[in-house]
Amino acid sequence: MKEVLQQVKEELEKAYDRPQSTDLDRCIVQLQQALEQNGDKGTMIEDCIRSLTQARNAVGALENAGDVSSAAAFGEAYNALDQAIESYTD
Repeated sequence: MKEVLQQVKEELEKAYDRPQSTDLDRCIVQLQQALEQNGDKGTMIEDCIRSLTQARNAVGALENAGDVSSAAAFGEAYNALDQAIESYTD
């Protein structure tokens, strides 16, 4: 699970730098599948999925305006993934 989270985090970073360079939908599906296979820490992973969905929805705004709310959506997803990764390290 930790590897999946790290991979999704890398994809999120790429999407923030180059919004059309990656497919966040694929990352969301990947997390959903991992959640089904590894039910532990379900709420935390669901929060990651929700945050990642918000970041995906903000891609257009980030691309066109680069406004604070779109950057905040990516920041929230990044923090959620970071916390989830740390929880698997401890």
